[in-house]
Amino acid sequence: MTENAAPAPISPETALPQATAQRMLALVGAIGEYDSAPASHTLTGLLRLAAGQQPTLAERTSLQIAGLVTLDQGHPTITPEGLAVLCRDTESRPQPAAPSVAAADTPRQGPDPIARLKIGASAYEIAGWPDSDALAFRTDAASPWRELEADLAAGWSEIAAEILQRTRNALEEYVRMHMIRRREDQEAGGATGFDLYGLGWEVRDIGGEMLLRLDEETDWRPVRESALSHVAGMRERAAAALVAQVKDLRERIGDDVHAWAKRLAAGALVEPL
Repeated sequence: MTENAAPAPISPETALPQATAQRMLALVGAIGEYDSAPASHTLTGLLRLAAGQQPTLAERTSLQIAGLVTLDQGHPTITPEGLAVLCRDTESRPQPAAPSVAAADTPRQGPDPIARLKIGASAYEIAGWPDSDALAFRTDAASPWRELEADLAAGWSEIAAEILQRTRNALEEYVRMHMIRRREDQEAGGATGFDLYGLGWEVRDIGGEMLLRLDEETDWRPVRESALSHVAGMRERAAAALVAQVKDLRERIGDDVHAWAKRLAAGALVEPL
């Protein structure tokens, strides 16, 4: 009795013959001489995987957003959905080998925009450098690129959280949103107390000048006016005063601020360019 052999596993190369993928890439490259955008990053990235090549950073980003690849220790791995796309309407007969497309003689200089990241009403361009996983961002076309510490392997939520913290006064926003005003009656002298997860302080206005005192302190300290000029209202001024006066506040609550920024970034939208 003869046992049936197990079917060969499907890979990008067997789903779409490598030579066919190489020919299609060559065709895209040839059309590129007449059309600046002959094919999407998603298509060319999928073809490169089938051709046994590595997709560019822009292509990898588009494939991730589409759900056609995942990152395995920083390397793109095609998903079952991506394999299903490659298997669609392809022929399994052997194809003659085709030479791979030669890379351009002159590498592109500077970052290459790969995606647009939207967080609420704000939008940011994300770019990467050729042959590098490093990313950069900018708020608009007239702004300079700013390098990011997070990369695609860290995930879009980390990228968005970093951008939030670098483009907004995240530390002060976090304090203002999470601080609690103490309910006890105002003390003599007009002092008002606040608490931030166990960090307590009092503020009071004297002749237009704000004073601050931490719970463990006995002396009041004046807050420089320049640290308060961007806010109005007791709560807002009290938060800004704490940020200005407690120099190690970021070290104390930095992890909490980052976790809060990641929660805000959870609703970010990513559009491939």
